[in-house]
Amino acid sequence: MTVIDFRARPNTEEYMALYPTSPKDWEESIFLAPKPKPEPLADFIKNLDRTGVARAVFTGRQTPVKSLSNDYVAECVAAYPDRLIGFAGIDPTQRLAAVREIERTISQLGMKGIALDPGQCRIYPDDRLFYPLYYKCLELDVPVIFTMGPLVGKWADPTAVDTVAEDLPDLKIICSHAVYPRVSELIALAYRRKHVYLEASIYEHFLPGSNVIIDAAKTILQDKIVYGSGFPFRPLDDLEKFKAFCFAPEVQDKLLYGNAAKLLNISRKQC
Repeated sequence: MTVIDFRARPNTEEYMALYPTSPKDWEESIFLAPKPKPEPLADFIKNLDRTGVARAVFTGRQTPVKSLSNDYVAECVAAYPDRLIGFAGIDPTQRLAAVREIERTISQLGMKGIALDPGQCRIYPDDRLFYPLYYKCLELDVPVIFTMGPLVGKWADPTAVDTVAEDLPDLKIICSHAVYPRVSELIALAYRRKHVYLEASIYEHFLPGSNVIIDAAKTILQDKIVYGSGFPFRPLDDLEKFKAFCFAPEVQDKLLYGNAAKLLNISRKQC
């Protein structure tokens, strides 16, 4: 079975430098997994091979708090173009420069979409600062990933995402880590809005409410959920835990490959 991991960032020194240096600080967070050691990019690709992942989406991060060069993301993708798919991190507080960065990263660097962090920017998704970015993504026909989940708090308000989806019904939106604690609202949002998808990495395996998202994946949202491991915050091996939820074969293929391929405009031959 072909697998696209929609949120798996390589544990290279450059990426791991964004996060706490103390393993204790890392393990006491919500991730409940040891911090992996920095490794060369080639070793990350070997781990994708080991776990059976055909392609991984590498989301960049650009915020006033944390920043990873989009050029670095592009370099990683260029090194393994058949295995990595890059999403540009965009900081909306940069205003016009952010719009230009979307144009540059999509048109020149070959990125497949953008990644936004409302929590670290402390801006709701329906804030006016975001809208020029959305219009540019519509123009370029690429999706937007929102980082959501318990650590993001109020800035990941599903109502705000619903406003965006209502204003811009053709904008493709992926709510990443979208399970806890507002499970029902996020499920209703994805069910209601044609182009809103959920990616439940990290939280689908052990947080309260995970059973609800799995039930939705088996039924009403089987075309609206994409698989993501959340690596390096959770092991790539979480793929096996996801498969253990006993999805029907045709549903599992949608969750692990089909829905993501549709969002990314790629074919099975490209995996």
